[in-house]
Amino acid sequence: MKISIVIPSRERGAYLAHSLATVTAIDDPNLEIVVSDNASLDDTRAIAEGCGDARVKYVNTGARVSMRQNFELGLRSSTGDYVIMFGDDDGIIPGQFPMLRDILERHKPDTLSWNFLTYGWPIDGYGTKVGGVRLMRDNCFGTPERIDPAARLRQLEDGHSDISRPLPLLYHGCMSRAYLDRLRGTEGDYFKSMSPDLYISFRAVQHGASHGADFLHIHHPFSINGFSPASTGGAMQTLGPKDSAGKEGGANKTENSFLTEIKTDPLQDVIPVTKSMALAFLGTLQTVHSRYPDDPISPDYLRWYRLALIDQHKKDAATGAEIAASLDAHADQFGTHAELAAARKAGPPSGLEKLCTTLARNLAKLGSFRVSTEQGGENTIFTAAQTCDRLLGGHLADTLAGKMTRSAAWANARQRSRDFKRQL
Repeated sequence: MKISIVIPSRERGAYLAHSLATVTAIDDPNLEIVVSDNASLDDTRAIAEGCGDARVKYVNTGARVSMRQNFELGLRSSTGDYVIMFGDDDGIIPGQFPMLRDILERHKPDTLSWNFLTYGWPIDGYGTKVGGVRLMRDNCFGTPERIDPAARLRQLEDGHSDISRPLPLLYHGCMSRAYLDRLRGTEGDYFKSMSPDLYISFRAVQHGASHGADFLHIHHPFSINGFSPASTGGAMQTLGPKDSAGKEGGANKTENSFLTEIKTDPLQDVIPVTKSMALAFLGTLQTVHSRYPDDPISPDYLRWYRLALIDQHKKDAATGAEIAASLDAHADQFGTHAELAAARKAGPPSGLEKLCTTLARNLAKLGSFRVSTEQGGENTIFTAAQTCDRLLGGHLADTLAGKMTRSAAWANARQRSRDFKRQL
């Protein structure tokens, strides 16, 4: 069984080098590594072609295109029976890959998702929770569990997009080639939305699993999601934030380029580009429905609008005004002015709601630990992956085989964490 890891990239050679290092460290001859370069002008090509690993395939869009189109090229250029995708400042945890392969070969699921870790690149002036990873007891050493696509679709309709309710994933997840082809149909693109990662997950829960196959999720990290000043997702989430004094933030170069390139794509979503993450999620869900109307999707607009208003409340005045205009345009388009008015009347979350959210987030951290990923004076996604492998060891194989309890595996990881510098 061949597994493809696809890394879409764009002007981030300095990050890509370390991302590739995590993948080429995997000892597996049936692995294909595809770097899909969105016409970068930096040294991306030289880094991909010069890494000295015959498993690496470099492809180039030839001209600057949207993120969706670059994802499409990467997927179409891969040949594996299963496909994993992640960004060029992300990484895989190489020592855990044999267990990932074992699950795929043993269960042959349509999709396999997992609890990926988060790593902030320690760039001067960027972020506070950087240069380390947090491992959580309930997100390690689990066994594969089935995702009910119908139940998950209902949760999405109700505005529950949090990671505690796992989705079938291709980005920081894995999907079979056969299932991806089934979602795509006989023609057209695999990705039919400006948010390709969300689109493919939402389309999967709308469509359901193949006969005799499952959507599986395992509470164990196989990959690390990196965020940096160059990250598209990070740029969108931090767009126009208020600082502690309530001053206005501003759009950065990454965000501006991302939005500009979306507008050049001939395939557009059913709603225009928005600077609210919640409204973008809702728009992707509605785009899926518009592409495949025979499988109904019925969003709870009141709930989704309230989430978008939270986005608006967090932003500076100019960005907040743009989100407000996007909400008005959405309500015009879908005839949902009553729901939007009700959401605005309800206002931002109350102090109690905020307190409950904070408590839930902190409770989830009970039993967890966070360590620095610096090694030998370096701190990159590669040293983060190496750190995780040292902490996790091969105990997932033991728990999957019934040779070790999950609690014992976690106790061993905590014991090994004493060799690392702790972070708050």
